[in-house]
Amino acid sequence: MPANFSTLNARVNYIPRDNPTGNVQSWHLSMQRELLRNLLVDVGYVGNKSRDIMVLGDYNQARPNTAAESLALQPRRPIQGFQEIQIAFAGGKGDYHALQLKVERRYSRGLYLLNSFTWSRARDNASGHLETQNGDNSRVNYRNIDADFGRSGYDQPINNTTSFVLELPFGRERRFARSLHPVFEGVIGGWRLVGINTMTSGVPINLSYSPAAAFSVSGGPTYRPNLTGDPLTPKDQRTIANYLNSAAVEIPTDRTQPFGNAPRNAARAPAFYQFDLGLHKNFGLGQERRLEARVEAFNLFNRVNFGAANGNRSSSAFGTISTTYPARQIQLGVKFYF
Repeated sequence: MPANFSTLNARVNYIPRDNPTGNVQSWHLSMQRELLRNLLVDVGYVGNKSRDIMVLGDYNQARPNTAAESLALQPRRPIQGFQEIQIAFAGGKGDYHALQLKVERRYSRGLYLLNSFTWSRARDNASGHLETQNGDNSRVNYRNIDADFGRSGYDQPINNTTSFVLELPFGRERRFARSLHPVFEGVIGGWRLVGINTMTSGVPINLSYSPAAAFSVSGGPTYRPNLTGDPLTPKDQRTIANYLNSAAVEIPTDRTQPFGNAPRNAARAPAFYQFDLGLHKNFGLGQERRLEARVEAFNLFNRVNFGAANGNRSSSAFGTISTTYPARQIQLGVKFYF
């Protein structure tokens, strides 16, 4: 009932009526050259800039305590009669720059090869709207938005993907065994091998801590700790139980400065490597009907790819890795076209 409603017990959502429309400017420059017959090289630069992107903040974000104070959160809010006022406003911005290199070997003697390499940098001041990227989120420090501008939660500088399609040279219209008996042709002829090898940088890890009441100014933004050195444990000591260096990551002790000096997404998870392989074959059934059989293996070599470490300095699990990407998966599929 309206008579029982209290703005002190409910979060209010607010969208300014004069929010500008978000915009993205993109540009690119590329150069292509055929080095050898059926071998094409493409080198390019890609950039973009985004402004006025919708992000979230606490319009009623409190001021920090002074050195002489130890006030609770609510008395420090600018609008006393309300608790959090979540504002969705056009305060987001970002930029992206990338060198892209593509090498393509067109079909020749049954082989197609494509290698795509990207070396990039992505920056912004918030993650995607209502998304969370390894401790990063779409809620900014409303009283100091510029302090949140840094490495994007989606930034992976190195990305190399190699893919190939190889028509195995056995069977009708191929190099070997062209005159097989139809039974043997159905068993060993006409197979296609497809492979994808992926190698990327690890995803960013946003360091944070859980503030005590005297340090809190809102429930929305990420409270980042202070850095005194490299947040990654030295390589010769790094394990999944000790991935982040707790000695170089400190929780702020000055309640007048609840936001530490750590930039957004200051650490990075382990790199990712995976090789997928597929074996495909079409069986003609006359007219326009055919059967396609596939055997596919994802993460063929069963490599262990670790997830991101726990980046919350207040957690007893800080710096530990407890997740992995999927292990090897093998699937069989049959599709009938008619």
